[in-house]
Amino acid sequence: MNSKTPAGIIRIDNLSIYAHHGVLPQERKVGNDFTVSMRLRFDASKAMENDELDATINYADLVQIAKDEMAIPSKLLEHVVFRIHRHITARYPEITGGTISLYKNNPPIPCEVERIGFTYKW
Repeated sequence: MNSKTPAGIIRIDNLSIYAHHGVLPQERKVGNDFTVSMRLRFDASKAMENDELDATINYADLVQIAKDEMAIPSKLLEHVVFRIHRHITARYPEITGGTISLYKNNPPIPCEVERIGFTYKW
């Protein structure tokens, strides 16, 4: 992609998924509510011109990839996010950059906090 190629950003905001991630064995046993958000950069010029699904990145496929990776229990959010990244970029090599954020809602820590999370940017 050169500086004159129109870049697009696909956004998936606040995808809610119940999963079993956490350092504590009890977290992996009972699970928790998580939120995934993505911003994925790619050359959108063909999709903007021809209105065909095969010219873009399938949003439903991205959601399914996130759900599939979230279904595999992990201790660390960083590990889950990188698995999502690796799966998405293997499936869609035309993605040239982006961010993936994963938040654990109501984490089991001894203070009031809405959520904790990790964001990977490339």
